[in-house]
Amino acid sequence: MEYYYAGVEVRSHAFILERRMKDEGVSCEITYMPREIMTDLCNLGVKFQYADLNKSIDLIRRSGLPECKVYKEVITPERAYYYDINI
Repeated sequence: MEYYYAGVEVRSHAFILERRMKDEGVSCEITYMPREIMTDLCNLGVKFQYADLNKSIDLIRRSGLPECKVYKEVITPERAYYYDINI
């Protein structure tokens, strides 16, 4: 299963984004961000599935939260890889 992470600049933004996503019907959860992708921002984000990707990106664009970034997680037997998704 493919997961995506929305990384935000401030912890409170993660809670705001999660609430807005759930209000729009997106299945998501607050999560600690993997170290590979979250070194300069806060360490909380919102995790969601591929099925909700388009709806989530649209909501993130409309939210106006600064410095919000989306990452794709690809898990292989050796390790997990993370790719920045341009929104």
